Amino acid sequence: MSYKQSAINSQTNLKTIIKTKDYIITKAKYGPSKPTNIPLKITNELSFFVATIIGDGHLRKSKKQILIELTDMNLLKQIQKYCLQTFNRNFNINPVKLRPNKKQSWQIPIDSLAIYNLLNQTFEIPIGKKSHIVKVPEFIKISNKKIQKSFLQGIMLTEGGKRRRGYGLSTASKQLQEELSLLFTNMEIPTTKDKWTYQKYKKEYYGLIFKKEYYSFLMRECRSGQTGYA
Repeated sequence: MSYKQSAINSQTNLKTIIKTKDYIITKAKYGPSKPTNIPLKITNELSFFVATIIGDGHLRKSKKQILIELTDMNLLKQIQKYCLQTFNRNFNINPVKLRPNKKQSWQIPIDSLAIYNLLNQTFEIPIGKKSHIVKVPEFIKISNKKIQKSFLQGIMLTEGGKRRRGYGLSTASKQLQEELSLLFTNMEIPTTKDKWTYQKYKKEYYGLIFKKEYYSFLMRECRSGQTGYA
């Protein structure tokens, strides 16, 4: 199945009010709701957004809401901007109550069944706890290099950071480690894999490491080290 057909299928429990070759606009069949644009092709911005949800987002079980919480306000503003560009929806950034020995963080609650369905059904993001089963969506794996690069940028800005003498990331999902390694290889970025056990929880984690000079290559299109295409 193509991405376009999968995106359309993800909206079957909603009412389609406009359909063009590039997007459909849907809203709830009953009751008040805001129309949401659902793109029928994967853009750099959509790929980046999906990656940030995989990295630090959460599809809540209790209600059809997506939540992303970060300490990086600039990154949240970029995600907010991409939601407006991609879905024609503006979502607020709210402060999270400061917790002891923690940095101040903020969150974006995304109340949209249309986006929730797209992330879950088309981009295969699990509902509820996902850290050990998350993976690279199939439609990202078969996309072009620009889309894959945007995805890796979103992953690195949420899950990544400095590791050893270079950069990398860690995840509880062995499948995500393996599939990200392949995407990095597509970008001609060689990675080293490692794994370790977090003794407190007896849980295995899987890492990727690459040399620091590759980080600037990967993030080259990001303004001032932040997200956003030049």
